[in-house]
Amino acid sequence: MEEFSNRINLRSAGCAKCHDPKYERGYKVRLCKDCRRELSRYPLKREVIWGALGVSVILLLALFRLPAYFRAGVDYMKGVQLAKEHKYVSSEKIFTATLQKFPGHTSSLVHLITAAYFNDDLTRTDSLFSVLRATTTTLDDEELMDELSLVTDNSRYYDIQDDSIRNQWDILKQDTTAYRKVLEDYLLKAPYDLAAAVDLAYLYLDLKNYKGTDSLCRKAIHDAPLFRPAYFELLSSLKDQKKYEEGLTLSNELLAQNTESLSALLSLATFQLKLKKDKEALATARQAFKLWPDTPDVLAILSLACHFNHQQEESARMLAKLKNMTSADNTQLADLQNFITDKTPYRD
Repeated sequence: MEEFSNRINLRSAGCAKCHDPKYERGYKVRLCKDCRRELSRYPLKREVIWGALGVSVILLLALFRLPAYFRAGVDYMKGVQLAKEHKYVSSEKIFTATLQKFPGHTSSLVHLITAAYFNDDLTRTDSLFSVLRATTTTLDDEELMDELSLVTDNSRYYDIQDDSIRNQWDILKQDTTAYRKVLEDYLLKAPYDLAAAVDLAYLYLDLKNYKGTDSLCRKAIHDAPLFRPAYFELLSSLKDQKKYEEGLTLSNELLAQNTESLSALLSLATFQLKLKKDKEALATARQAFKLWPDTPDVLAILSLACHFNHQQEESARMLAKLKNMTSADNTQLADLQNFITDKTPYRD
């Protein structure tokens, strides 16, 4: 006679527990009615119960946190897409918000460094680099490494490489003529120093030496197309020389790097107005206003664009808003007032 072992035998021809040939049909495991009832009341160990409770708590916490994580993930991907479209003002806002919630998110930090650079916020760019250097996370994503290298490669052009010139800056800045001579002599030996070239271009522009300014800036743009200060000096020179078509082209080149760049939008709208492309200028000025609604230069160019598009009420509103700003420049206000009242001609 076979001894009953109280163990489940799946190979049994009858009940897998007691081997009774009268088992209940329709179940995967063959059991008689009594054994099935007994097993359904089988006591669970305390460790199993506490483990199940622990898993339940973790699942509940995850469910509560899931919307926040999901929202952050969606926002991050939106920021990545905006950055791909070179909309760096919008992407900077998103990556800033992401890092406030998740300070250790290295990818957001790298993207934020790029956005700050193309938004011409060098102070923040340097600060974010310091944060990145302080992190212990290893950056092993090839695309992020390439993105970071692009910024670091171009950031190095912002400082004059010769320590002796930098150390004399406090003294030299008091004597423009002496500083210009130092830069001219230095660039004969170091024509590759683009920061020195742009500094000298600025001094030449002040002297209306447009040939010197243009030459230095064009070389800097050729050598380092993403070194943005060279564009700004060249745009100012082209405006002074009334080379508006060239200025329009260069503004678009600068805007291609960052479609939300304040400086590029202001330059583009200015050249469009000078060329009597009034509808285009109004669209550009409104784009700038949407991004920078409390910036005096934006209010001024939008007021002017509205004026030339015969939208005088909106032009007056922008002027009134500008007058109420404590940061408004009195000279800028006076010039704008004269332009929109046609006391002073804006166009040549």
